[in-house]
Amino acid sequence: MAKKNKNVLKGKKAWKETIRPSHDKAERKLQSKYPNHLVVSTTGMPDFIISTKKDRMVELKPNRLARNQRASYERMYLSSTQESKTKLLISKGMRVGIMYYNKIGRKMVYSNVIWLSSKNLKSFCCSTPSQKRFDPDTLKFDQEKLSN
Repeated sequence: MAKKNKNVLKGKKAWKETIRPSHDKAERKLQSKYPNHLVVSTTGMPDFIISTKKDRMVELKPNRLARNQRASYERMYLSSTQESKTKLLISKGMRVGIMYYNKIGRKMVYSNVIWLSSKNLKSFCCSTPSQKRFDPDTLKFDQEKLSN
């Protein structure tokens, strides 16, 4: 089997086993946190839109995919495209946040949303040197509310 076909299969498997389930559960978590507002999952950037008087956007990023397996840095942090779009949204007054998750078996554990600003944005971007990036392992993940 060609390398390209293997990568396609791996991508489909990741989408089925990690990406889609993590987004579905994060959407339910955000809906329970904002019960009187519309929470919409999107494809692309951002992952979620929370419709309030001042709309909010949340990007979901993986931290751990198994107990000792860290997600790749390209997935943990904002890409250059996401960085430029987020910077533009923040400059226009939009509230943009990032939320991390740990996957433990089939369970997902989420952090609270970290609201981004022009001052802290760079620490969540791939373009920033690794020693200056935010470390998601320092976050408190809601261990008591493991999602099934």
